[in-house]
Amino acid sequence: MGSIDVRQLTEQDWREYRRLRLASLLDAPDSFGSTFEKERMFSEAAWRARLTATKVATQLPLVVSLNGASVGLAFGVVHSNCYRCAHVYQMWVANSARGQGVGKLLLQEILDWAGTMNVAEVRLLVTVGNPAAIALYQKLGFQARPELEPLRDGSKIMVQTMFCEVD
Repeated sequence: MGSIDVRQLTEQDWREYRRLRLASLLDAPDSFGSTFEKERMFSEAAWRARLTATKVATQLPLVVSLNGASVGLAFGVVHSNCYRCAHVYQMWVANSARGQGVGKLLLQEILDWAGTMNVAEVRLLVTVGNPAAIALYQKLGFQARPELEPLRDGSKIMVQTMFCEVD
């Protein structure tokens, strides 16, 4: 598998974050609530602000490198209006790194972090037609809620919430 490393992104990493986020939106446009067309227009200040957000209680923006190349991205977030729940956003692994444990590593880091944050559960949204992602989440203890909702306003693609209780 080679050398694998996970680290937290900082404001100074905004270019790397921007590159990975835009790559994820191009690679998997039906997996995210936002779009490449929208986010490619963001300014440097907007990208930096995402990595130093003040609208949330706390966040954990992560990147995974495999043999020195950044191949995975995920955000753990605890919103200021919901201290007992953490969320996973922007979960993505490059095609070249899928099946090598990158997604599991990202999620485990967020679950471990959530445990230190004193939250009761971690939640994420998953596209109903993404069995690989659903299987990964289930392996780590996530369970699906039955309710479905559109990916974005006007979308026919449906997503569902999955949650994992934190010990």
